Amino acid sequence: MTAIITTPFRVLNAENFKEDVQDANNHVYVGIGKSDAWSNAPSDLTDTTAFAPGDHIDDINVARSQLIGLKRVENNDISHVIPREDYADGKTFVAWDSDDAEIYDRKFYCLTNEFKVYKCLKAGAGATSSQPTGTDTAPITDGGDGYHWQYMYTVTTADSESFLTNSFMPVKTLAMTISGTTASTTLATTSVDYPQQKSQVDAFNSTTAAGLHRIEITNGGSFSSGSSAPTVSITGDGTGATATATMNSAGTAVESITVTAKGTNYTVADITFSAGDAEARAVIAPKNGHGTDPVAELGGFFIGINAQLDGAVGGDITVNNDFRQIVILKNPLTTAGAILDVDSAKGLKYLQIAGGTGNADLSGYTTDALITGGTSGAKAYLVEIDDSLERMYYYQNEKTGYGTFANNETISSQYPTNTGTDATTASSGAVVAAEFDKTSGQLIFLENRNPINRSASQIEDIKCIIEF
Repeated sequence: MTAIITTPFRVLNAENFKEDVQDANNHVYVGIGKSDAWSNAPSDLTDTTAFAPGDHIDDINVARSQLIGLKRVENNDISHVIPREDYADGKTFVAWDSDDAEIYDRKFYCLTNEFKVYKCLKAGAGATSSQPTGTDTAPITDGGDGYHWQYMYTVTTADSESFLTNSFMPVKTLAMTISGTTASTTLATTSVDYPQQKSQVDAFNSTTAAGLHRIEITNGGSFSSGSSAPTVSITGDGTGATATATMNSAGTAVESITVTAKGTNYTVADITFSAGDAEARAVIAPKNGHGTDPVAELGGFFIGINAQLDGAVGGDITVNNDFRQIVILKNPLTTAGAILDVDSAKGLKYLQIAGGTGNADLSGYTTDALITGGTSGAKAYLVEIDDSLERMYYYQNEKTGYGTFANNETISSQYPTNTGTDATTASSGAVVAAEFDKTSGQLIFLENRNPINRSASQIEDIKCIIEF
């Protein structure tokens, strides 16, 4: 017995995830973590290549333990995306094919320098030489290179800034009002998305929606020399499609089929000939026709999430340090057990340092140093120092162990060594928890990468891609 997971199911899962993130009852966060080097020992401060994350509890829990901070994902921070395919003269694209199981791994669409996206309905004999332009519903066929293109949508400036990368580009389908068999627009003509919605509506309402744009010869047959072209018959659940056959120069085989009328509303079609043994198949359009649902038609089973970390993000995400991990965390809890509902949250524990001459002076410590409790023996990585509040923010991982610091103990530093007077923790309440429960919520994405330095004056534009 064999089975498959269909592309529509993958697109549906991506859409469900997007809607889940945008649900007011849910809160999804992008988090950063791990300021210590990719190494196996605390004494080794030199990064190796980022370790490959494992899809198992141990790696996930370590990533939780070394979280530095979280930034909430807002409704406009998430979008369907698809692999980016730029148009260029001299490139070769394949045509959309309803019978190709690998079509979503192929170059069957393009992004032009006008930020317009087109689907290839018919490929030319060779490379491209004419970039498609325009937003007409009818296929664009006048380029001279044999390629036929269907306009799909235009990437808006806002979507480009948030989700366009070197490898992926945003794609979206806009809701239409559908009454019976007719669609209508819902957006004001001044809306930046109106041109796309109107294009979808026009494609949906077209008299050739879901018609047959192409018929492929699968077997040219064997005819007597000089034979005339047989008559082509099309039967299926649609109506109105017609086509004619063309023989090769010797008249011994059917060489091509030209669609003379596309018809409409075909989901299945059978191609037969009045004579001979040639065989052909119809290329079926997506449901409702080309250009009506860009996400489904172009394989939008990827989701892009964009989060901008502007400086210290309200003081919750450390600056003047670096990070090496990115996570997506859904519905983490506060320490009181409620779903976290804030724009950002600090993920670091801290040691409250006792006041007094010398003890409150933290200037001799260096971030990323390995600190050790003189009484407890607990170890941790020092991520952030707050001189004014006399706090040492830290996390622990498998290199430090997970010991518990104690009240009224001296905190020494090594790798590197403290150059000043060692501080002493407060006599009570010295260990303060992070602003949320780092063991809670669903960690649904984990990426390890080379170190990224942060500063108070810069913005990190983090883009995460999830495939369904």
